[in-house]
Amino acid sequence: MGPSGSTRSSVSPRTIPAIGILIATWLLMWLAQGVPTVCALAYPCPADDVRVAPALTFGGLMLVPAAVLFVTAFSRRPVEGVRLLAYVLLVGLAVFGLGAVLFSGGFAVPHF
Repeated sequence: MGPSGSTRSSVSPRTIPAIGILIATWLLMWLAQGVPTVCALAYPCPADDVRVAPALTFGGLMLVPAAVLFVTAFSRRPVEGVRLLAYVLLVGLAVFGLGAVLFSGGFAVPHF
């Protein structure tokens, strides 16, 4: 440690919400792989891995706004408009990605 005692952290507190959204969405997409699918009578049952492609696509696309948020967290210039747009894109991709994963092969709702 230097004489001033200050060290620069590699994770800014401004990046924690983006990391949380990213990890939570990836976890939900991973858990959605085990949700049972619906088999229609007129069509064959979808393959077991039908939800992998949307999960990988949207999970990968979420890295772009997350990277923008990480880079702008350490910026000294005000970039709040860019950060707001990146958060909107990140949350939008999370919601649409989870929807795409769940509805790609259909999902079963138990009958009560």
